[in-house]
Amino acid sequence: MEWEHIPGPRWWRPELAAAAADALARAGTPGRTVQAVADLRDAVSNDHAGSLYPAAVPAVGVLVQVILERPDEARASALSTLLDWWGTFGPEPGFEIYDDSPCGPTEITEGIMRRVRQAAAALKPLAVGENRRAINEVLRLLDRGWVVDEDWHRRKRHGRAGRSY
Repeated sequence: MEWEHIPGPRWWRPELAAAAADALARAGTPGRTVQAVADLRDAVSNDHAGSLYPAAVPAVGVLVQVILERPDEARASALSTLLDWWGTFGPEPGFEIYDDSPCGPTEITEGIMRRVRQAAAALKPLAVGENRRAINEVLRLLDRGWVVDEDWHRRKRHGRAGRSY
């Protein structure tokens, strides 16, 4: 992935996304994987504003790989990121589109849903044990679409936001 070619706001740092993706590829322990997932999340989103940069689309592809290939803590961390974003985050104003080849320009949340939809069949068998509820919730949200929860944004502004899975 050539992160440096993806546009974003002035605080978008593609080198941080690249470093996090590289760290994920090299991570040999669950703790390092969890840290790399957190670093990738921080690189492609703005938690304070609840916004996603265009690089969130390919980052979701990386998160899906973690969910499919890594066990336990790492899987839970990637699932948590998806669930935190889903319906509570929206595209960064002015950076709503990602050039998703070969599909062409696409709205960020649609690009994210496309990545998850492509993996849905592989995710279903993983919906057991500790991750059952989280995976089932991702699949339920995928069926519903990306509907922004305005009540969550109001609670976030007042310091009372959060979800429980």
